[in-house]
Amino acid sequence: MKNIILVGMMSSGKTTVGKRLAARLGYQFIDLDQRIVALEGMEISDLFKTKGEAYFREVELRALLELKPEAGLVVATGGGTPCFFDNMTTIKSLGISVFLNIPAEVLAKRIEKHAKDDRPILSGAVSLLGTLEAKIRERSPFYAMADYTLEGEQPVDELVARIEKVLSQA
Repeated sequence: MKNIILVGMMSSGKTTVGKRLAARLGYQFIDLDQRIVALEGMEISDLFKTKGEAYFREVELRALLELKPEAGLVVATGGGTPCFFDNMTTIKSLGISVFLNIPAEVLAKRIEKHAKDDRPILSGAVSLLGTLEAKIRERSPFYAMADYTLEGEQPVDELVARIEKVLSQA
């Protein structure tokens, strides 16, 4: 039961797709950010504010390293998880990595729809779209290391079906 690890920008659908995929496969779903919240006893935005990004990234790495290969997990990583330490290599050693590649314009609309200021990397951003475009450029080399890439905005069930097809061929 190979793990499936979803990577991509914030609001790319990792949690939504991950929950649906886990249910379809009979796997356990893990949201890495929520695991960190449980371990640390505070929200991600509060961790960034009180202890800084470097501390958060270390906790994130420890949470990632606690996962076991072949455990029947679907894992939604944080948007920046693949971009620090050697996390993408770790992710690939834990299972099959899938990059959900969503255009910046779509991500911006999704984030605006949520209307929550809980994304530390967006705090104080003058232009949401500009910040997202810059982050995508910065993170693309890491995301490109994923085993599979699913392009563009698609219905959740279609994404789940495409991932299941990929798994059947792996």
